[in-house]
Amino acid sequence: MSESISWELYLKIRQAINFLRSMESGKPLNLGFSGGKDSVVILHLAEHSGIKFNAIYANTTVDPPGTISFIKKNYPQVRIMHPEKSFFKLIEEKGFPSRLRRFCCEVLKERYGIGKRSIEGMRASESRNRKDYEPEQCDARKWMRGAIHILPILGWTEDDVWEYIRYYELPYSKYYDAPYKLNRHGCVGCPLCNYKQMQLEFKMFPGYAKRIIVAVERYMNTHPNGFLACNFADGYEAFYYYINEMPIAEFHEKKRSLFGFNAQEIIQREILNQL
Repeated sequence: MSESISWELYLKIRQAINFLRSMESGKPLNLGFSGGKDSVVILHLAEHSGIKFNAIYANTTVDPPGTISFIKKNYPQVRIMHPEKSFFKLIEEKGFPSRLRRFCCEVLKERYGIGKRSIEGMRASESRNRKDYEPEQCDARKWMRGAIHILPILGWTEDDVWEYIRYYELPYSKYYDAPYKLNRHGCVGCPLCNYKQMQLEFKMFPGYAKRIIVAVERYMNTHPNGFLACNFADGYEAFYYYINEMPIAEFHEKKRSLFGFNAQEIIQREILNQL
Protein backbone atom coordinates (compact mmCIF):
# COMPACT_ATOMS: atom_id res chain seq x y z
CA MET A 1 0.00 0.00 0.00
CA SER A 2 1.34 3.45 -0.90
CA GLU A 3 2.03 5.94 1.89
CA SER A 4 -0.81 8.39 1.34
CA ILE A 5 -3.93 9.18 -0.58
CA SER A 6 -5.18 12.62 -1.62
CA TRP A 7 -7.77 14.31 0.57
CA GLU A 8 -10.01 14.79 -2.47
CA LEU A 9 -10.01 11.08 -3.25
CA TYR A 10 -10.50 10.21 0.42
CA LEU A 11 -13.72 12.24 0.37
CA LYS A 12 -14.85 10.56 -2.83
CA ILE A 13 -14.20 7.14 -1.29
CA ARG A 14 -16.27 7.97 1.79
CA GLN A 15 -19.04 9.36 -0.40
CA ALA A 16 -19.04 6.22 -2.58
CA ILE A 17 -19.15 3.86 0.40
CA ASN A 18 -21.95 5.81 2.09
CA PHE A 19 -23.86 5.88 -1.19
CA LEU A 20 -23.55 2.11 -1.62
CA ARG A 21 -24.78 1.56 1.93
CA SER A 22 -27.79 3.79 1.23
CA MET A 23 -28.65 1.71 -1.85
CA GLU A 24 -28.81 -1.59 0.04
CA SER A 25 -32.23 -3.17 0.26
CA GLY A 26 -33.59 -6.57 1.22
CA LYS A 27 -32.09 -8.40 -1.75
CA PRO A 28 -28.37 -8.48 -2.59
CA LEU A 29 -27.39 -6.00 -5.27
CA ASN A 30 -25.85 -7.05 -8.57
CA LEU A 31 -22.32 -5.90 -9.39
CA GLY A 32 -21.17 -5.89 -13.00
CA PHE A 33 -17.50 -6.87 -13.18
CA SER A 34 -15.70 -6.61 -16.52
CA GLY A 35 -12.11 -7.11 -15.41
CA GLY A 36 -11.37 -3.48 -16.25
CA LYS A 37 -9.94 -0.87 -13.88
CA ASP A 38 -13.28 0.70 -12.97
CA SER A 39 -14.87 -2.63 -12.06
CA VAL A 40 -11.84 -3.51 -9.92
CA VAL A 41 -12.49 -0.31 -7.93
CA ILE A 42 -16.24 -0.77 -7.48
CA LEU A 43 -15.76 -4.36 -6.35
CA HIS A 44 -13.28 -3.22 -3.69
CA LEU A 45 -15.57 -0.36 -2.62
CA ALA A 46 -18.57 -2.70 -2.37
CA GLU A 47 -16.60 -5.13 -0.22
CA HIS A 48 -15.41 -2.33 2.07
CA SER A 49 -18.93 -0.97 2.41
CA GLY A 50 -20.16 -4.24 3.90
CA ILE A 51 -23.26 -4.43 1.70
CA LYS A 52 -24.65 -7.68 0.33
CA PHE A 53 -24.06 -8.12 -3.40
CA ASN A 54 -23.35 -10.68 -6.11
CA ALA A 55 -20.50 -9.89 -8.49
CA ILE A 56 -20.94 -11.17 -12.05
CA TYR A 57 -18.70 -11.22 -15.10
CA ALA A 58 -20.59 -11.66 -18.36
CA ASN A 59 -18.36 -13.51 -20.82
CA THR A 60 -18.88 -11.67 -24.10
CA THR A 61 -16.47 -14.07 -25.91
CA VAL A 62 -14.72 -11.02 -27.39
CA ASP A 63 -12.95 -9.50 -24.38
CA PRO A 64 -9.14 -9.33 -24.51
CA PRO A 65 -7.61 -12.83 -24.32
CA GLY A 66 -6.83 -13.96 -20.79
CA THR A 67 -9.58 -11.92 -19.14
CA ILE A 68 -11.29 -14.95 -17.61
CA SER A 69 -8.05 -16.42 -16.26
CA PHE A 70 -7.17 -12.98 -14.79
CA ILE A 71 -10.51 -12.89 -12.98
CA LYS A 72 -10.27 -16.47 -11.73
CA LYS A 73 -6.79 -15.86 -10.35
CA ASN A 74 -7.30 -12.44 -8.76
CA TYR A 75 -11.04 -12.10 -8.15
CA PRO A 76 -12.44 -15.60 -7.54
CA GLN A 77 -15.46 -14.12 -5.75
CA VAL A 78 -16.77 -13.02 -9.16
CA ARG A 79 -19.18 -15.45 -10.81
CA ILE A 80 -18.48 -16.02 -14.49
CA MET A 81 -21.56 -16.25 -16.71
CA HIS A 82 -21.21 -17.87 -20.13
CA PRO A 83 -23.59 -17.00 -22.99
CA GLU A 84 -25.75 -19.37 -24.99
CA LYS A 85 -24.44 -17.83 -28.22
CA SER A 86 -21.04 -16.26 -28.81
CA PHE A 87 -20.52 -12.78 -30.24
CA PHE A 88 -19.45 -14.39 -33.51
CA LYS A 89 -22.60 -16.53 -33.69
CA LEU A 90 -24.67 -13.38 -33.20
CA ILE A 91 -22.89 -11.75 -36.16
CA GLU A 92 -23.68 -14.83 -38.27
CA GLU A 93 -27.35 -14.33 -37.43
CA LYS A 94 -27.69 -10.54 -37.27
CA GLY A 95 -24.74 -8.94 -39.08
CA PHE A 96 -22.62 -6.19 -37.57
CA PRO A 97 -23.63 -4.36 -34.38
CA SER A 98 -23.48 -0.56 -34.34
CA ARG A 99 -23.91 2.38 -31.99
CA LEU A 100 -27.65 2.32 -32.66
CA ARG A 101 -27.97 -1.45 -32.98
CA ARG A 102 -26.31 -2.82 -29.88
CA PHE A 103 -27.78 -6.32 -29.87
CA CYS A 104 -24.47 -7.70 -28.61
CA CYS A 105 -24.67 -5.68 -25.38
CA GLU A 106 -28.30 -6.66 -24.85
CA VAL A 107 -27.72 -10.39 -25.38
CA LEU A 108 -24.26 -10.82 -23.86
CA LYS A 109 -24.23 -8.35 -20.95
CA GLU A 110 -27.33 -6.35 -20.13
CA ARG A 111 -29.72 -9.27 -19.78
CA TYR A 112 -28.13 -10.15 -16.43
CA GLY A 113 -29.39 -6.84 -15.05
CA ILE A 114 -33.02 -7.11 -16.17
CA GLY A 115 -35.28 -6.01 -13.32
CA LYS A 116 -32.34 -5.71 -10.93
CA ARG A 117 -30.39 -3.06 -9.05
CA SER A 118 -26.84 -3.23 -10.40
CA ILE A 119 -23.63 -1.57 -9.22
CA GLU A 120 -21.62 -0.46 -12.25
CA GLY A 121 -18.37 1.38 -12.88
CA MET A 122 -19.59 4.08 -15.27
CA ARG A 123 -17.92 7.48 -14.97
CA ALA A 124 -19.27 10.77 -16.30
CA SER A 125 -15.90 11.77 -17.77
CA GLU A 126 -15.92 8.76 -20.13
CA SER A 127 -18.45 10.15 -22.62
CA ARG A 128 -20.79 13.05 -23.34
CA ASN A 129 -23.80 10.81 -22.89
CA ARG A 130 -22.83 9.99 -19.29
CA LYS A 131 -22.21 13.54 -18.07
CA ASP A 132 -25.92 13.98 -17.24
CA TYR A 133 -26.31 10.63 -15.47
CA GLU A 134 -27.38 10.43 -11.84
CA PRO A 135 -25.65 8.12 -9.34
CA GLU A 136 -28.92 6.18 -9.17
CA GLN A 137 -29.96 5.88 -12.80
CA CYS A 138 -33.28 4.36 -13.86
CA ASP A 139 -33.26 2.33 -17.07
CA ALA A 140 -36.17 3.55 -19.19
CA ARG A 141 -36.06 0.68 -21.68
CA LYS A 142 -39.19 -1.47 -21.30
CA TRP A 143 -37.41 -4.78 -21.71
CA MET A 144 -35.10 -3.92 -18.77
CA ARG A 145 -38.18 -4.05 -16.48
CA GLY A 146 -37.36 -1.17 -14.20
CA ALA A 147 -33.67 -1.95 -13.76
CA ILE A 148 -31.63 0.51 -11.69
CA HIS A 149 -27.98 1.38 -12.41
CA ILE A 150 -26.07 2.26 -9.22
CA LEU A 151 -22.98 4.31 -10.10
CA PRO A 152 -20.74 4.93 -7.05
CA ILE A 153 -17.75 6.34 -9.00
CA LEU A 154 -19.74 8.43 -11.47
CA GLY A 155 -17.90 11.60 -10.45
CA TRP A 156 -14.43 10.03 -10.36
CA THR A 157 -11.71 10.83 -12.86
CA GLU A 158 -9.39 8.30 -14.45
CA ASP A 159 -6.62 9.60 -12.20
CA ASP A 160 -8.80 8.90 -9.17
CA VAL A 161 -9.27 5.31 -10.33
CA TRP A 162 -5.55 4.73 -10.77
CA GLU A 163 -4.69 6.41 -7.47
CA TYR A 164 -7.16 4.10 -5.71
CA ILE A 165 -5.79 1.00 -7.42
CA ARG A 166 -2.22 1.88 -6.56
CA TYR A 167 -3.02 2.87 -3.00
CA TYR A 168 -4.69 -0.46 -2.29
CA GLU A 169 -2.35 -2.40 -4.62
CA LEU A 170 -5.24 -4.01 -6.47
CA PRO A 171 -4.45 -6.44 -9.31
CA TYR A 172 -5.44 -5.00 -12.69
CA SER A 173 -5.39 -6.16 -16.31
CA LYS A 174 -2.01 -6.32 -18.04
CA TYR A 175 -3.50 -4.63 -21.10
CA TYR A 176 -3.27 -1.19 -19.47
CA ASP A 177 0.51 -1.45 -19.34
CA ALA A 178 3.22 -1.70 -22.02
CA PRO A 179 3.40 -3.05 -24.63
CA TYR A 180 -0.41 -2.84 -25.00
CA LYS A 181 -1.27 0.43 -23.24
CA LEU A 182 -5.00 0.22 -23.92
CA ASN A 183 -7.06 2.97 -22.34
CA ARG A 184 -10.11 0.73 -21.99
CA HIS A 185 -10.85 -2.90 -21.15
CA GLY A 186 -13.90 -4.33 -22.85
CA CYS A 187 -15.14 -5.95 -26.02
CA VAL A 188 -12.43 -5.80 -28.68
CA GLY A 189 -13.49 -3.53 -31.55
CA CYS A 190 -16.60 -2.23 -29.80
CA PRO A 191 -18.55 -0.03 -32.26
CA LEU A 192 -19.12 2.52 -29.49
CA CYS A 193 -15.42 3.39 -29.89
CA ASN A 194 -14.16 5.53 -32.74
CA TYR A 195 -12.85 3.75 -35.81
CA LYS A 196 -9.19 4.38 -34.96
CA GLN A 197 -9.64 2.63 -31.63
CA MET A 198 -11.43 -0.25 -33.36
CA GLN A 199 -8.55 -0.67 -35.82
CA LEU A 200 -5.97 -0.49 -33.03
CA GLU A 201 -7.70 -3.23 -31.05
CA PHE A 202 -8.26 -5.54 -34.01
CA LYS A 203 -4.62 -5.14 -35.01
CA MET A 204 -3.63 -6.04 -31.46
CA PHE A 205 -5.95 -9.08 -31.42
CA PRO A 206 -6.15 -10.19 -35.08
CA GLY A 207 -7.71 -13.53 -34.17
CA TYR A 208 -10.96 -11.77 -33.36
CA ALA A 209 -10.87 -9.90 -36.68
CA LYS A 210 -10.48 -13.19 -38.57
CA ARG A 211 -13.45 -14.73 -36.77
CA ILE A 212 -15.63 -11.67 -37.46
CA ILE A 213 -14.75 -11.76 -41.17
CA VAL A 214 -15.76 -15.42 -41.36
CA ALA A 215 -18.95 -14.80 -39.37
CA VAL A 216 -20.10 -11.80 -41.41
CA GLU A 217 -19.50 -13.65 -44.67
CA ARG A 218 -21.76 -16.43 -43.41
CA TYR A 219 -24.37 -13.80 -42.61
CA MET A 220 -24.06 -12.38 -46.12
CA ASN A 221 -24.52 -15.85 -47.62
CA THR A 222 -27.74 -16.43 -45.67
CA HIS A 223 -29.05 -12.89 -46.27
CA PRO A 224 -28.40 -12.35 -50.00
CA ASN A 225 -30.82 -9.43 -50.23
CA GLY A 226 -29.50 -7.60 -47.20
CA PHE A 227 -27.42 -4.41 -47.11
CA LEU A 228 -24.11 -6.19 -46.64
CA ALA A 229 -24.54 -8.78 -49.39
CA CYS A 230 -25.81 -6.17 -51.82
CA ASN A 231 -22.90 -3.80 -51.26
CA PHE A 232 -19.87 -5.98 -50.58
CA ALA A 233 -18.26 -8.82 -52.49
CA ASP A 234 -17.07 -10.71 -49.42
CA GLY A 235 -16.44 -10.56 -45.68
CA TYR A 236 -13.20 -8.62 -46.13
CA GLU A 237 -14.96 -5.76 -47.93
CA ALA A 238 -17.72 -5.70 -45.31
CA PHE A 239 -15.16 -5.68 -42.49
CA TYR A 240 -13.14 -2.91 -44.16
CA TYR A 241 -16.29 -0.79 -44.34
CA TYR A 242 -17.17 -1.63 -40.72
CA ILE A 243 -13.84 -0.52 -39.22
CA ASN A 244 -13.53 2.66 -41.30
CA GLU A 245 -16.89 4.32 -40.58
CA MET A 246 -17.21 5.63 -44.12
CA PRO A 247 -20.35 6.47 -46.10
CA ILE A 248 -21.32 3.66 -48.45
CA ALA A 249 -20.98 6.01 -51.44
CA GLU A 250 -17.36 6.67 -50.46
CA PHE A 251 -16.68 2.95 -50.31
CA HIS A 252 -18.08 2.40 -53.81
CA GLU A 253 -16.06 5.35 -55.12
CA LYS A 254 -12.94 3.75 -53.66
CA LYS A 255 -13.73 0.50 -55.49
CA ARG A 256 -14.09 2.38 -58.77
CA SER A 257 -10.75 4.10 -58.29
CA LEU A 258 -8.20 3.77 -61.09
CA PHE A 259 -5.57 2.91 -58.51
CA GLY A 260 -7.34 -0.32 -57.63
CA PHE A 261 -8.78 -1.48 -54.34
CA ASN A 262 -8.42 -4.87 -52.70
CA ALA A 263 -10.00 -5.02 -49.24
CA GLN A 264 -8.63 -8.48 -48.49
CA GLU A 265 -5.09 -7.38 -49.23
CA ILE A 266 -5.45 -4.25 -47.09
CA ILE A 267 -6.99 -6.11 -44.13
CA GLN A 268 -4.39 -8.89 -44.29
CA ARG A 269 -1.55 -6.36 -44.37
CA GLU A 270 -2.79 -3.71 -41.93
CA ILE A 271 -4.91 -5.72 -39.46
CA LEU A 272 -4.07 -9.40 -39.68
CA ASN A 273 -0.31 -8.90 -40.19
CA GLN A 274 -0.26 -11.59 -42.87
CA LEU A 275 1.57 -9.78 -45.67
